[in-house]
Amino acid sequence: MFSRIIMLPFGLLAAFSLYMMIFYQDFFYTITMSGSVIVIAGVLMLEKQINLWWTSKKPPKTDPQLKNFLYNYIPFYRGLAVPQRIEFERRLEIAESRMEVYSKTEEDISDDVKTLSCIYPIILDFRTELKLDKKYHHVVLYGHPFLSPERMEHVHVSEFNQEDGVYIYSLEHLQLGFRSTQFFNIALYEAANAFLSLYKQGYKIDNLCGDSSQIFELGSWSEKELAAYCGELPDVLPALLIHHFFIFPEKVKKQYPLAYETLSGIFGDYHVLSEKPFVF
Repeated sequence: MFSRIIMLPFGLLAAFSLYMMIFYQDFFYTITMSGSVIVIAGVLMLEKQINLWWTSKKPPKTDPQLKNFLYNYIPFYRGLAVPQRIEFERRLEIAESRMEVYSKTEEDISDDVKTLSCIYPIILDFRTELKLDKKYHHVVLYGHPFLSPERMEHVHVSEFNQEDGVYIYSLEHLQLGFRSTQFFNIALYEAANAFLSLYKQGYKIDNLCGDSSQIFELGSWSEKELAAYCGELPDVLPALLIHHFFIFPEKVKKQYPLAYETLSGIFGDYHVLSEKPFVF
């Protein structure tokens, strides 16, 4: 990262000054070594901010494998024009550099998992510009369903804690949500909860959720099946409606056209293009 590039010449200068101090009793080398160490210490203290600034100015070229994943598994990305895809990739890189992941599993967490945690906050932000990734950038991952101090009644697979600004996921269920629409996408649902905590016009979505049975019917699971999969029923109806809008857009458009029109006005409808655009 860029911070290491900054530290490199000062590290070499400090090493050279130390070497010279062994053979020459010159105060100049003491000053240069001390100054270099102070600079290195300062860069280490500000390492994350420096790297984030550099990523925002000069985002690295997106990995072709990531582009392929986004194109094949994220309809929203696939529906964007090429310049918009480049902007999406840039924002995703910045979000990944901000995101701090804390693993409660016994296995190492790959960068791919961090990417999965960042995708939907960027999607919900793409037109609304709420800067979700800047406000909420901590993820805790468990290797299994879990209990939390705020929700001790049932083990569950996901949670968004607004006070601490943290997403909590069961790793297996996080990954399953991106494999197929057969699985409830907990990353999208919790990102929607985070979005609703910041969106000042959230009442527009709340007003669409008067009939809870209508919202649940837009998905492909019964309330019982959904509760069994998640450990407890995802009952924040506006967040659930946002989830269904992105995962089952045709069904929402057919059965609840007002909700489809309202959410399209907020997020766009890039994810409902019937044909895949050409990839340059």
